[in-house]
Amino acid sequence: MRFPKLGVRTRVLAIALVPSLALAVSGNSAAGVLVDRASRARTWAGEMQAGIAPTRELIEAVQAERQLTLWRLAGVDVEVRQLTTARQRLDTAVRLLAPAQSELSRIGPDSMGQATTALGETSKRLAGIRTGIDAGTVPAADAYAFYNRIPQSVMAGVEVAQRSAPDSATAVELAQAADVLHCLEAMSRANALAVSLLDGNHLSPELGAEYLSLVGYYRTAVAAIVAAPDEQQAAAARALVWSAAWVHLGQVEPVLAQRTLAVPEGSVKRSAPQPLPVPVDQWQRSAAEVAHGLAELWQAENEEAQRLAVAAASDTTRKSVWAGAGMVGLGAISILVALALANQIIRRLRRLRDRTLALADDELPETMRRLAAGEHLEMEAATPVLDFGHDEIGQVARAFGHAHAAAVGAALTEARTREGVKSVFLNIAHRSQVVVHRQLEILDAAQARQENPALLDIYFRLDHLATRERRNAENLIILAGGRPGRQWRNPVPLLELVRSSAGETADYQRVRIGRLPAVFLAGAAVADVVHLLAELVDNAASFSPPQSWVEITGTAVARGVVVEISDQGMGMPAEDLDRRNELLSAAPDFAVTRLSEDSRLGLFVVSRLAARHGISVRLSDSDHGGVRAIVLLPTVLIEREPPDATPDSSHAVDSRRHA
Repeated sequence: MRFPKLGVRTRVLAIALVPSLALAVSGNSAAGVLVDRASRARTWAGEMQAGIAPTRELIEAVQAERQLTLWRLAGVDVEVRQLTTARQRLDTAVRLLAPAQSELSRIGPDSMGQATTALGETSKRLAGIRTGIDAGTVPAADAYAFYNRIPQSVMAGVEVAQRSAPDSATAVELAQAADVLHCLEAMSRANALAVSLLDGNHLSPELGAEYLSLVGYYRTAVAAIVAAPDEQQAAAARALVWSAAWVHLGQVEPVLAQRTLAVPEGSVKRSAPQPLPVPVDQWQRSAAEVAHGLAELWQAENEEAQRLAVAAASDTTRKSVWAGAGMVGLGAISILVALALANQIIRRLRRLRDRTLALADDELPETMRRLAAGEHLEMEAATPVLDFGHDEIGQVARAFGHAHAAAVGAALTEARTREGVKSVFLNIAHRSQVVVHRQLEILDAAQARQENPALLDIYFRLDHLATRERRNAENLIILAGGRPGRQWRNPVPLLELVRSSAGETADYQRVRIGRLPAVFLAGAAVADVVHLLAELVDNAASFSPPQSWVEITGTAVARGVVVEISDQGMGMPAEDLDRRNELLSAAPDFAVTRLSEDSRLGLFVVSRLAARHGISVRLSDSDHGGVRAIVLLPTVLIEREPPDATPDSSHAVDSRRHA
């Protein structure tokens, strides 16, 4: 199937890729949101399920310790071991609930974290309250209020879980479970307060009123559960209400409630309390049985809520997967059509890419290499023609060709400019050399005819300055790619060579030459090595205190001879050392741009000279805190003294001659 050759913009608009992708993305996003919601619901259900057993254990443990504590404070003989066991049980329950609390705080809202934090803070005060209880310093009312805070924190967390339920059915089931938990807590509190009513009324008016309120609340709430529309919940509540334990509690609680009534005004004393209809131990067994039944009912309600949450999550996942699959299918069909249209564009773009990469990686570097080698190139011959049609892709191809032509043109201009600059450098340097050489000859003649020591000293200093000026002229020649005029044919002793390089520096009086090996340097390299060492010595003297020494030493090694130049200056940061060593290891192409970046021409000169003869130059920290320049003269430059060598000064280096 062929498509008309449309422009790039028209072709892309006709592809309809954007709406197809939008459809697929929106479908995936919607499905992803639903799946994520289902996953969070499943996670929520799992964490709630994991917290049911620890929560129940915590509720039962705190209720048991609260009852034993209040009974002990009321004067009832409570076994120490029984109270210790209850406390250990509560501590264990708090510890086991901690992981579930952490997970619920992570996946729940901020209010869930506040509820768990409140529970944790209350649990931390357990040890102090227990100590006060054992010492008899905590009143029964305070102990009662403290132990009530733990179930209150749990019930606050239950209410938060109810509000964050993944669906309404789960929330309704959790609300019913919360009602059962409130009934259980009210019944447990009433049973704990009842100990103060066994042999009369020992409760404060406030606690007496609370006892009546608690009994009335949990009895009314359980009756409402019996009439609830949830048949399973109602059946469990009916079984509890019809039990003998419930009946026994119903017989005892009115008698205890009568004892909370205040003494009528005018009465001297309260009449003897009405005896309990059942023994105390049977009453407590009945209370424990009713509490157990309410706890079982609460756990069953929670498990049902978790089951509903998991079922709702599975249903949401299934529907979201089908919906997402449908949208992805539609998007895939649209994308396939779009891909068929885009293949033609992709093939042309790939050809353009390959041709452009060939220009950038092969043809342009070859052109630059030929220009650097000094070849003469015409602009038309170095400019390629990229023919990719007349549409937008063709326009892009012509733009690439234009950019390539501009780069080649700039390279041609730069090469011509550089050659012109080098020619100017060489011309200026050669003119300076001629003038300096003539100046040295005149100074030599003046020194030969002068006997005045003061004038001789002046002539010597002028001679030294002229020698340095000649080295500066040679720097320009070296940077421009030329070779200095000074040359030697015979090998020269290393010591004489080092002395000559030191004599070309401004502060030659501060240079101290140490032990050097008795070797000779090949005559062809003498001028460049003298120049190289002079630049390094001059640099060391310039960047060190005027009263310090610049030391030159040498050692014969397996690869040649090492000459070390050490100063006592401030040294150089590690980053600067690395940058200078990089410059010295790879001789850069000197240009005006490099000159503007770094005015230390000496390092450029040293790098050029070292590369010319295979000499290694490296900078490092010296032992005195300054910089040490390490120059390795390779073996190919080292020669033994010729057989016809004479002990005179035939090998001496006159740093001012041979120009």
